[in-house]
This record gives sequence, structure tokens and C-alpha cells, in this order.
Amino acid sequence: MEIKVRDVDTGAVKVLNDEARKQKVSRNELLKRHIEDLAQFNGIKRAEKELDSTISRVGDALEITYNRLDQLEKQSMKMYLLLATVLDVDPEEVDDYLEKVFKINI
Repeated sequence: MEIKVRDVDTGAVKVLNDEARKQKVSRNELLKRHIEDLAQFNGIKRAEKELDSTISRVGDALEITYNRLDQLEKQSMKMYLLLATVLDVDPEEVDDYLEKVFKINI
């Protein structure tokens, strides 16, 4: 595709010519590289923003999951102690029993 740029400052053109000469490429090739680099950079920045947003949402979901699991663990412990109390058994004996029979390390 062809792009034309009009009314470029002569000082800017001189800088472009000097830089093109240093890199041993044409001014057109230098400008082409700069434009393609800019487009790629903008694409990377956009993808980076989307990734940051996704990571933030995943972090929020992990925090919610952690809080729910923490509450579930507390409720399970309460139910375990209530059951031990109702059945009139020592929770430590139950722990030993479960560990021996089911190889559960509590």
C-alpha cells in the first residue's frame, strides 16, 4: 500500500535523510519501518491492556473462590465439632480413627 505525506518540515526531512544514511537504507524504507513499528507497538499495548484486564478479573475470581473455600472450611469444622459433640466422641479419637482407616492425615 502506498502512503503520501505532504508539507513535512524540511528540518524533519533532513533528520530522516541523515538517519536513513546511517542505517544504510532509503528514506522510504526508514519511514516504512517506523510506521510498521508504531503499528506493532500500538497492537502490543492494546493486547497488554487486555491481558491486564483479564489478569485482574482472574485475580478477583481467585479471591472470591478463596473466601468461599475459607468459609466452607470454617463451616465444615463447626459441623465436625457439632457431630462429635452430639455423638459424644472425642474429636482426637475420630482423627486417629480416620487416619488409620482411610489414611487421612488431618
